[in-house]
Amino acid sequence: MSGHPPRRALLLGLLTALAAAGVLALTAARLRDRDATSEVDGGTHTVLRTEIARTLSGQLTLPFRNGPDAVHCSGDLRPVRYDAVRCTAHFPIGLNRHLTVEVTRVRHNLVTYRRHSLPR
Repeated sequence: MSGHPPRRALLLGLLTALAAAGVLALTAARLRDRDATSEVDGGTHTVLRTEIARTLSGQLTLPFRNGPDAVHCSGDLRPVRYDAVRCTAHFPIGLNRHLTVEVTRVRHNLVTYRRHSLPR
């Protein structure tokens, strides 16, 4: 009967390690997700800065942690490859993260863009 407690501890340790690995994998995938696709606004024929800010805010939010308080972008994104706008994410602890968002693909009314971090 004394053989069961070590097995239980081993199983519990293994399950804990697997759960931690899963959280780390999810976080890494979330941080690497730099591309987004949005629909062009019918009136302005651009991807609106508010849509870009909403998308960036979601990308910069980690699992189990709050994202930026606000994201501000310098303008709308034209559906032209390599067009870019600058954005700033304002985090609760007072740090700002400066980003560039660049169009990588345009297909019909869908624009795919990628975020790039700028040096501090």
